[in-house]
Amino acid sequence: MPPPYGGPMPPYGGQVPPYGGQVPPYGGQVPPYGRPAMPPYGRPLPPPYGYAPQGYPPPRRGGSGAAGAVLTVLTVFGVIGLLIAAVTLSDQSSPGSVAKTTPPSFTYSSNSPVPTTNPTSARATTTARTTAPTTTKPAGPQPVIALGQHPLFKNDDAGLTNMDCDLPRWSTAAAVAKAFFAAAQVCLDQMWRSNLAAANLPFKSPGLVVAEQPSELSSPCGGASSDAFYCSASSTIYMSTAGLVLHNTPYPPMEALSVYAHEYGHHVQGLTGLLHASSNQRREQGTMSAGGLETSRRMELQASCFGGMYIGSSEAGGSWTSQEGYAAVKHNYNRGDGNGRHRDHGTPDHNGNWYNQGYTKNRNFECNTWLAPADEVS
Repeated sequence: MPPPYGGPMPPYGGQVPPYGGQVPPYGGQVPPYGRPAMPPYGRPLPPPYGYAPQGYPPPRRGGSGAAGAVLTVLTVFGVIGLLIAAVTLSDQSSPGSVAKTTPPSFTYSSNSPVPTTNPTSARATTTARTTAPTTTKPAGPQPVIALGQHPLFKNDDAGLTNMDCDLPRWSTAAAVAKAFFAAAQVCLDQMWRSNLAAANLPFKSPGLVVAEQPSELSSPCGGASSDAFYCSASSTIYMSTAGLVLHNTPYPPMEALSVYAHEYGHHVQGLTGLLHASSNQRREQGTMSAGGLETSRRMELQASCFGGMYIGSSEAGGSWTSQEGYAAVKHNYNRGDGNGRHRDHGTPDHNGNWYNQGYTKNRNFECNTWLAPADEVS
């Protein structure tokens, strides 16, 4: 059984950029492309934060007072777009079979220990076919096994619709955290369903399993030793809450949410055929070769960019303030390859940059890591 793998990344040159884009107007429309940067942190920080027994309150929603002022700015300008994991590779060729052989996508912080097993290795053995594959395709849209020229990136105006996501409180208690992620998934499902339908691509909602410790997670792809992963064999996102928050921003719920949005990005890759195509390419290159590791990084960084699209579009819809939204982005500048791990996710700098790219641009084609220069996915 192949193990899962994964992990995200700070900005170019090692500096965390200022707030990365202004917020698009409310009203559910995908905002126009290209906006100036957001203001830097301007809000006074709350008292020192930590795990509160009753759970953190949900992200603040705009409407009155200082928050209303922020939302007024949001109405005039605009941002878009979050985080972390990786998905291993399939050894079968048919689009429908990739979920059965693709390991999960582990998420690591930049100081995560070296895993005891190779998180990106492919299956050691394969089972020979004993029957001829069916030639009958299911009805409806089908995944497309392609990378840089994938139809998801053909329309320069395609992105996620702005939406107000009403989230409950957050804590590391598994039941509370699951309710938090499930509420975010309601918005993610609606946003990506319409986005993929416009490109004639299939959609289904992922499963969700939440536990406090990684050791409590088990999937058809194997167990876990990291904070979060996606398993395409079950089309399920697995989250352990203990390590999601690095406490490097004033907004712990947004740090946790950013990781979940990254994992959902892997689900999008699985639905569309991007995951299968990257799996094929990496296997052909050699899983642990320089080319194979670069393919893995492009896949991981794309999942972060997709995550950033959700954070930005939800912010534009009024779900949280620009300070809270960028806290999710900033968190990703602390996740990625580090501490002697395999170079399969990308540096924390590049992880944060791609998360910020999705957050500020909210366009599918802006997350086309497959056509990006090699020095932007290292």
